[in-house]
Amino acid sequence: MQPPALHRTSPDPEPHEQARGPGFPWGSRWLHSGNRLGRRLLLYILLFSVAVSLLGTLVQLVTDYRREVRGLEERVEQIRSGYAQSIAESLWSLDEALLQMQLEGITTLPGIALAEVDSALGTHYVAGDGAQRELTRDFPLYRGSLFLGTLRVGATLEDIHAQLGSRVLVTLATEAGKTFFFALFAFFLFQRLVTQHLATMAAYTRGLDTEHLDAPLVLQRAATSGVRQDELDEVSAAINEMRESLRKELEERQRSEVASAFLAQAGGVLLESLDLEKVLPRIASVCVGTLADWCVIDLVEEGELRRVSGAHVDAAKMPLLEELQRRYPPGPGSKVPAAVAMRTGRWVLEPHVTQDSLRAVCVDDEHFRIAWKLGLQSLLTVPLVARGHALGAITFAAVEPGRYGPAELALAEELARRAAIAIDNARLYRQAEQALRLRETFLSVAGHELRTPLLPLQLRLQSLLRRGRSGAPLAQEMLLAELSSIEWQTRRLGLLVDQLLDVSHLLAGHALVLRRKRVDLREVVAGVLEGLQRQIVASGSEVVRELRGPAVGEWDPRRLELVVTGLLQNAVKFGEGKPIDVCVTPRDGWVRFVVKDRGMGMSESEQEHLFDPFNRGVPEQHFGGLGIGLYLTLQVVRAHGGTITVESRPGEGATFTVELPVGEVSSEAA
Repeated sequence: MQPPALHRTSPDPEPHEQARGPGFPWGSRWLHSGNRLGRRLLLYILLFSVAVSLLGTLVQLVTDYRREVRGLEERVEQIRSGYAQSIAESLWSLDEALLQMQLEGITTLPGIALAEVDSALGTHYVAGDGAQRELTRDFPLYRGSLFLGTLRVGATLEDIHAQLGSRVLVTLATEAGKTFFFALFAFFLFQRLVTQHLATMAAYTRGLDTEHLDAPLVLQRAATSGVRQDELDEVSAAINEMRESLRKELEERQRSEVASAFLAQAGGVLLESLDLEKVLPRIASVCVGTLADWCVIDLVEEGELRRVSGAHVDAAKMPLLEELQRRYPPGPGSKVPAAVAMRTGRWVLEPHVTQDSLRAVCVDDEHFRIAWKLGLQSLLTVPLVARGHALGAITFAAVEPGRYGPAELALAEELARRAAIAIDNARLYRQAEQALRLRETFLSVAGHELRTPLLPLQLRLQSLLRRGRSGAPLAQEMLLAELSSIEWQTRRLGLLVDQLLDVSHLLAGHALVLRRKRVDLREVVAGVLEGLQRQIVASGSEVVRELRGPAVGEWDPRRLELVVTGLLQNAVKFGEGKPIDVCVTPRDGWVRFVVKDRGMGMSESEQEHLFDPFNRGVPEQHFGGLGIGLYLTLQVVRAHGGTITVESRPGEGATFTVELPVGEVSSEAA
């Protein structure tokens, strides 16, 4: 997934700069395009305020009008109650002057425009002007029960209309002023609390690019401690979360690209050659700089963990690294991370290495001094595992603390996986080459060894055939001697064939199948010595026997003979004509068989591979054999549940000791 492209543009002027403008306290620029949202808000406030003001004024006018009309009607009613009786008396007494004065007094009341009396005698009295009368009321005049006439009162609404008109102007002017100043104040607050921060967010978002993802958005707002976050805070937090997400995604992509390039480079190095001595130092060098400040690689060779390569980013410290490798190699019980990773099969991660933790895994103070001087503040070790077996470990070290985390661990594990596969392939290739060489050597030696008994056998048979065809007499003693020799050569040939069959059977992964029967080991040894008499005499060695008995057990006689023959032939071959001791000693439930020569002997390194198949520690042109005798001897002894050991020193001969249980045990080879 591709992240959104980020382009940097010129940011808008700062909101607080926009708010400053000469000639107006809040800035004349508020009314320009820089504050479109504020102007729209101001317009909406004004329109709403005008509508509310007009509606309120209208309601007030209607209310006042109704109140004034009710007051006028009450005033007319007061005229009826206050003037009707007195006017009736004046009309009864025919006092026209008083009557006229009373009518004029009525017209002096507010809103009363007309007062007139129509008498029952037909006379008419009137007071007031001719103004329009919107309200007229007639009141009958009585003297007792005698009807005297009618009083008519007319009222006008002109004064009410005039008062309401002036009141409307005042109300509208007041509401307009209040609305304007309220809208302006709301506009100012909106600008200060919202608009300028929205402009800041817009400028920040437009200016955001891959080079400025570390700078968060900060709004210049008054401290709001103890106040819940508002929408602006939420939007600002959302923008910062988006920025942080982009930053992490970008870092992850960059880290992934670096890791891919690193693995591609390491993979190319691993594929260049199957020679580990050339590849591993280059792998250590590739790791330095990208994944570590210095790196070492340890491999299991011949059962021991050995340091095979190392590299340091500072070339001046390479002698220290070499000294560390030379003086303090990781032993099998070592506490160093490489040995721990090998034993547990798990990575070891120390993000913060202290002097105390480092001293705890060092052998001595000098070991600690060298490791600390190399620069070791954080450390990561991953095992090299292929086909379920630990082949070694890679250790990465950094001079700054906290260098290694989950991402570096994943990268190191992937490198270790690829390196382990490459190491395993190189070893398999080397083993295949060795197997091919061994096969060629074996076939060559086997052909020679098989021809060795066949040639004298063929010569003796041809000699007998010539004598028989020529009619020459054959002495019985000579014939028996020849047949005895032929029989010995045949047995020798059969032994070689049996050895080859057993070896092929074992190398194919099958166990030896034993055919047990009750056997006396002394008889087997005596028979083998008799069959090897010619070889013993030819070698010049003297065999000293010590066959104690009885030495009876449940064993496979044919394969037991193979063990005895192999050890005796080995002693005759390498005994250098010196005496050979053969001893059979029965013990409680066991029988010990010892063959000791005083010949050339062997070193400890030769003893380590003595029982390997096709192992030939000496040149075949000087010493014959297939190189499988001792291998088969070991397998047969193990199949019987016994043990075989060797003690030897160069020039002091060799002593082979076989111990066999007399009872029946598992018939499968170990």
